[in-house]
Amino acid sequence: MNLSADTQTVSRPTRPPAPRPTTQMMIGCFIIPLLVAAILGAVFMMVRANASSSLTVPAKQILLVRLSPDETAPLLARFGEGRSLKITGRTPDWGWLEVELWDNQRGWTLRPLDTLVWQLKAPETTPTPAEAQAVSVTPVAEEMITIPAATFTMGSPPGIGEDDERPAHLVKLSAFELDRTEVTVGQYWQCVTAGACAAPTADSSADEPHYLNDPVFDNHPVVNVPWLEASHYCAWRGKRLPTEAEWELAAGWDAERGAKLQWPWGNEAASGPVNVGDTSLGKAATVGSQAADKSPLGALDLGGNVSEWVFDWYKVDYYSVADETNPIGPTNRRGEGTGRVVRGGSFVDSLEQARIANRRNQAAEYGYPSVGFRCARDNDF
Repeated sequence: MNLSADTQTVSRPTRPPAPRPTTQMMIGCFIIPLLVAAILGAVFMMVRANASSSLTVPAKQILLVRLSPDETAPLLARFGEGRSLKITGRTPDWGWLEVELWDNQRGWTLRPLDTLVWQLKAPETTPTPAEAQAVSVTPVAEEMITIPAATFTMGSPPGIGEDDERPAHLVKLSAFELDRTEVTVGQYWQCVTAGACAAPTADSSADEPHYLNDPVFDNHPVVNVPWLEASHYCAWRGKRLPTEAEWELAAGWDAERGAKLQWPWGNEAASGPVNVGDTSLGKAATVGSQAADKSPLGALDLGGNVSEWVFDWYKVDYYSVADETNPIGPTNRRGEGTGRVVRGGSFVDSLEQARIANRRNQAAEYGYPSVGFRCARDNDF
């Protein structure tokens, strides 16, 4: 039986048009953006509510505080990482922040770029002429003296000094150069600003709470510097720390007498001012300002002012095994070295501790308020 063409055609049901996804469109286009905006707004309001009126110096940065919001304005203070300053105002663009210093002083510092404006709380302030003027300090010139090659007796004979100063032994040193004065606060901050040194570990020394911040102390010896940072500074200057033997030679060798002195100025108490013992000022003084504290070879402040880091690791009995020619101290393996050697007296020490042959040691990873340093350099000429 043959079916007609119409009969053979199977009718298919037609699919009704899909409804428009109006609900999904509303959620995607309106509700989600509103929720995101609400969350961001809540976060912003929370951040603003917790905005701080203090500024913490970011890691590996320093803040320079000036008399006015101008990078050419006189410098009032410097602060290393981790220090916290109270914010008292700002410029309209938040580029500069007014901060509180000491003795009712205020100054201006550039806002660190990684400190966002909504993290801070400060009123807009119109800069006014400051009543206090920044103190201008003429920097001490960086000068080196030549220490001629010599053979001398290092240490102390029986009956004088401590056990770690014995046995007295002959040491032969090549010629070298040594800083005439200790490294100053101002000189060290140049290295920090250049990014080659870390800021001092603390700001105070003796009764001066802002010793490392206030440029008025720029010609005083830098302190609160760990051994490694002292070494970094010397390397930045194309120099190095002096060895213990070099320090002792420069401090007390009198070439004319062919003998080593007890103190840089002689074998008796100094006839003039020295910043140690009974004549101590009780705090660090401008480098080179104590006229009597001068070694026969011309180095200043090796007897007092501040003690000084040298290159060597410390070992109490090192002198019994020390090299005879250009010794550099014990190694730091198997506990042989204990801390780094510190030489010279300071404003907190007795005259006995200021003897040229006296040895001390300190943990190298810390800075100390009465320990500074100076640099040396090989004499290749």
